Amino acid sequence: MQVARRDTESFIEQTPFNRLMDIWVRYVSLSDRADPDGDSNLQDTKDFMRAGEAVEAMINDLPRYQWWAIRKSRGISTVWLFPNLSILDALDAAEKILTPKMSQHIATRRFFY
Repeated sequence: MQVARRDTESFIEQTPFNRLMDIWVRYVSLSDRADPDGDSNLQDTKDFMRAGEAVEAMINDLPRYQWWAIRKSRGISTVWLFPNLSILDALDAAEKILTPKMSQHIATRRFFY
């Protein structure tokens, strides 16, 4: 008897914030010469790169503990350097800061409609 493995991503609510964070993770993981999607059209690639760059800039403006919390939660970094702070509280605060910025930025606001 073979047990089917449940896909944990199907339980994550796909909010505009989460979709943009997924784009950002793909953007950050690209090498300098890699095409984000070999068979995509040029406009899709431009939109992807612009959204990734915009989210990267927004994340870089966060306080360092929130910056680390986002990177840790998305698997980009493996270390949580703030033992006296809750990573969940840091993530919640970062989402509250980033969501209004994302909904107003020209490269990311289309994900909120």
